Amino acid sequence: MLVELIKMTRPKNIVIAIITLVVGYMLLGFPNSLFLPDDCNSDFDWIGWSTVVVEAFGFAFAIGFANIQNDILDLESDKMNRPERPLVTGKVSVKAARITWMALFVLMLLCGLGDSNSSPPFEYLPLGFFFLLGVLLIAYNKWLKHIPLLKNMTVAFLCTTPLLYALMDYLILSNLILPGNDYAQEHIWAIIPAIPFAFLLTTAREIYKDLEDETGDLKAGIMTFPLIAGSATARRLAGAIILFTWISLPLPVFYMDKVFGHNYPPLFLIITGIALTPTFAVILFSAHRKNYRRAQSLTKVAMFAGLIALIVCTIF
Repeated sequence: MLVELIKMTRPKNIVIAIITLVVGYMLLGFPNSLFLPDDCNSDFDWIGWSTVVVEAFGFAFAIGFANIQNDILDLESDKMNRPERPLVTGKVSVKAARITWMALFVLMLLCGLGDSNSSPPFEYLPLGFFFLLGVLLIAYNKWLKHIPLLKNMTVAFLCTTPLLYALMDYLILSNLILPGNDYAQEHIWAIIPAIPFAFLLTTAREIYKDLEDETGDLKAGIMTFPLIAGSATARRLAGAIILFTWISLPLPVFYMDKVFGHNYPPLFLIITGIALTPTFAVILFSAHRKNYRRAQSLTKVAMFAGLIALIVCTIF
């Protein structure tokens, strides 16, 4: 039963969240030996691996508890949409699943409490962050996921929370331990494009996911955006988000300096153009052919390709 409970936590989603957290810190200069120029303050050692590990476990427990609770609440619809899931097959009891998600919720809060990277008066900010994250996840499972389109955007926001957490840590600690350090103050520009990029692509992916589950959701009485607006409208909206993301790729290269004083190098456009243009084309083609599973999978791939491009360009 333990193996089945682990499957219910969605290990792939946990790995994605941890990678996103690490990507966020890398964009902000961690580990500093890879990013700091020779003439920069060598004391810019604002986070350690132990802290990142604690935070990674916090996000892992958050995703785990939310997915297990979601499976409990979605038991009836999963009998049609996801008949292979452990609760549907009876490999895991509802009671065991309920105890597990509650335990993971507590462990998540303990990780927030154990994140000692913040100093007074911010020492309880990590705990508050994870508590609010847990509240939002529970609210999503019970109420928000039943509101068409808002549920998709909520999931997209949740997927950006590792980046937002890294940014929160950076803003607090760069001001606390490195006041007046220009490099510390300006390095925030590197993470800015990653947040809307992840949000937009995750929103599109969630719409494709709803399109894939349309038949089962209809039978279960779950009203999603495709069921209310029509599958064609939902498909066009997801496609428009993909196209808007593609059209926005030049923004970090040509316009960021007006706000943050830095631009990404043209290398960013070269990498994203090579990696994302054909990927986006296949996503749109797959959605047109109603192969929504492939569309949502490739959207996830595109998101990580974009984040990798950001890291590469930050290094160079």
